[in-house]
Amino acid sequence: MLRHVPVLLDEIIEVFPEDGSTYLDGTLGHAGHTQALLAHFPTIKLVWIDKDEHMITKAKHFLWDELERISLVQWSYIEFDKIKKESWIDAFDCMLLDLGVNMDHFKVAERGFSIKLDGDLDMRFDTSSWIPVSEWLKKTHFEELDNLFERYTDFWQTYREWISRELIKQKRKNPFKTTGDVKARARKNEINAKVLAILFQARRIFINDELVDLEKFLERFDDFLLPWGRCCVITYHSSEDRLVKVRFKELVDNKQWILYNKKVIKPNRKEMERNKASRSAKLRIFEKI
Repeated sequence: MLRHVPVLLDEIIEVFPEDGSTYLDGTLGHAGHTQALLAHFPTIKLVWIDKDEHMITKAKHFLWDELERISLVQWSYIEFDKIKKESWIDAFDCMLLDLGVNMDHFKVAERGFSIKLDGDLDMRFDTSSWIPVSEWLKKTHFEELDNLFERYTDFWQTYREWISRELIKQKRKNPFKTTGDVKARARKNEINAKVLAILFQARRIFINDELVDLEKFLERFDDFLLPWGRCCVITYHSSEDRLVKVRFKELVDNKQWILYNKKVIKPNRKEMERNKASRSAKLRIFEKI
């Protein structure tokens, strides 16, 4: 079974508190970070969380021998009260959010994440939640679509509005059902691969409430972090990083807590050459006094 390569793994291991005993992995994926922490800290207790039941199943495969040390739940990382009830842990020594999409998602056509594979236009991490992108597109209108692209892309207004109008016009004639539909109509309108990738990303962020969940996490996480505990957040695009940067600064200014790393941590050249998915990664670490 192929495995997603964890980003900034050495840096995460380095900042885990030496006397820490409780760890929250809020974005489990294939559990690469977690497996490394288990190896380095044999006494820690862990709580794993992921919205995607397929990721949880695969993570169990990789860590079958360690399941006794772990509480594993299929929720969003924002559900602190449920996490506390399930794990019996009131607060953590270290929290990790790796907000990147697991590369596994792009290898399964029917999940709808890939612009290269033709499959259902779904894009949900938790397939039991809300509706797939194809159903949402049937119901959406110009203003909602334009607002989505305004928030989740850096397109200038004229171009953003043109794309929104074209999508509305085309879905009225023939609804989008598959990723192939989107790709074919983008090609017809001379939308290049880079722009198409941004459009896919914007819809994925929206349908999964990715920024909404991040905002909710940042509002509450400090209440569930032990003194001298650390919160590590790896972001991959400017909207995520901006939210983390601003919130961490607010906490430092208002409560006299500290930023563990005043300068954002990025992968070194060797890691970027080895793992192209890491190129846009940024790690920020908050420490509670």
